[in-house]
Amino acid sequence: MPTVFPNTPGVQINEVRLIAPPIQGASTSVAGFVGAAPKAGRFTNTARLLTSADQFSANYILADPTVAGDTGATRSSPLSRAVLGFFANGGTQCYVVNVDSADPQAVIAGLKHLETIHDVSILAAPGHTEPTVYQELEDQAFRTGNRVAILDPHAVADITTGGAPDLTMLSKNQAAGGVRPPDSIYAAYYYPRIVVGPEPGLRDDPALEAVTPSGYIAGIYANVDGTRGVHKAPANQVVLGAVDVEHRLLDADQNALNVDGVNLLRIFPEGVVVWGARTLQTAASPLDTTYRYINVRRLVIYVEESLKAGLRFATFEPNTLALRQQIIRSARAFLDGVWRDGALFGATSNDAYYVRFPDLFNSDADRAAGRLTMEVGLRVTFPAEFIVVRIGIILQSPGT
Repeated sequence: MPTVFPNTPGVQINEVRLIAPPIQGASTSVAGFVGAAPKAGRFTNTARLLTSADQFSANYILADPTVAGDTGATRSSPLSRAVLGFFANGGTQCYVVNVDSADPQAVIAGLKHLETIHDVSILAAPGHTEPTVYQELEDQAFRTGNRVAILDPHAVADITTGGAPDLTMLSKNQAAGGVRPPDSIYAAYYYPRIVVGPEPGLRDDPALEAVTPSGYIAGIYANVDGTRGVHKAPANQVVLGAVDVEHRLLDADQNALNVDGVNLLRIFPEGVVVWGARTLQTAASPLDTTYRYINVRRLVIYVEESLKAGLRFATFEPNTLALRQQIIRSARAFLDGVWRDGALFGATSNDAYYVRFPDLFNSDADRAAGRLTMEVGLRVTFPAEFIVVRIGIILQSPGT
């Protein structure tokens, strides 16, 4: 604001806010990983922000040049595979909690460090398939409401009975004798493990090794968010760094597993491909099937978090009709951008969403209690999971 001299003749300038402040889109691609690093004792039980694979290697794998006689790690761990896979597949930022034990309780304690970090939007505990860890991942995503969990699969040996894999175990929860995690609209579950080669510099890594895919898939989430948008399903994407899958599956296998929210990793000519985009939401579940697809869940989180931060300016403002109009202008400007990005369905913005203040929730009593309730309706785009082509034989020219 320039200095004002009210008694000086001439033109005076006053800066005022004529429009509502713009709403910025919330971040959706910051991952959080918990596990044991290859190099024990490095930054244990604390969440550290990393922005590159080199930074992870320096902190958790390589020898510390400031410590005399220190040697680097020689063998990968599930955590290192996940974090390096995250960056290799397009991830740019992640928090890492290095726990000093692979015990499930240590991992659960490590996950608590991530719960208070609001930036985390993708959560994983690489290599951990224990029921208690599954539950904590799902519970934290539900409690915070601002993140989703990626759950790792068991090894194929864990579902093998009588010499052959029993895929029905992937559809049954632990109480029913299976390995499937509990239902959740805040989590996605992938099968099988992927096969990768050795990490450079880790001489004890085998030539080929089956590892859990959560870190690689988290990188795909982040990459798709940046290149297409959070509304795009993170599927039909090649898993970079994977040379095979531990268990090759057929269309008939996926036909049975897809309805139970098991996202498969398949082998196609281009390589290992993520061939599923569902949450752990079964068709028979009483939970809201609106969130059957993980991109829909993440899109709604994105809108919620963006509005939560972007409308903070209105807090403690006089609850007047003018404030409502100001909020509506801000919200509509943001949602117009979401619609133009292709995240909402409709020929016009009015077809794609609405923003309103229902009288039912904004009575005099509500205003006296300090409440102002806005309702937002979104007509989200769902992924075209099934492309149906109808072909028939005709006996005459189509033009006749």
